[in-house]
Amino acid sequence: MYPDNTIREEWAAEALTAYNGAAPAALLPFPDRTERVRLGIIAAEALARVTRRNRDGHTVDGPDIADEVIGDLLCYAVLLAEGRATADQLTRAAAEMRSTDYPVTLTAVCEVSAPDARPADRIAAMIAAALDAAEHFGCDVPAMLDHAVTCAQEMQAEEAAEEDSGA
Repeated sequence: MYPDNTIREEWAAEALTAYNGAAPAALLPFPDRTERVRLGIIAAEALARVTRRNRDGHTVDGPDIADEVIGDLLCYAVLLAEGRATADQLTRAAAEMRSTDYPVTLTAVCEVSAPDARPADRIAAMIAAALDAAEHFGCDVPAMLDHAVTCAQEMQAEEAAEEDSGA
């Protein structure tokens, strides 16, 4: 039997707890890329520890495991933010956090930082770190992010359909 979205959200919460434990308490200023890679790996490995039985899969140290674990992390992070921020808001905020463009814009970050959206700002920061970690390992980040968002939306739709049918 496959886990439901509540379980997946709990897994993402474990990763977020690990991320928050290692990340600066303040959202701003955003950590530099090297630090985001480290934080992304911390979050991904926390997820791997709760989702993978094989201890060899607990260390994100190459492109294959990074693609799997970080892909799951991105998907489950979108589920975790449900009701607080949309996948689009999260991905736009993560892009702003990773941006090297000047002048810096924080429009999407502000959207996910509203008091009623929290902890979506920290979820977006974890997503930004996970994307940097994925890029560090040579993963196809745009495809990975697209797949994760689509996967989360399909899981949400499936669960809603099951609830509607009384299953």
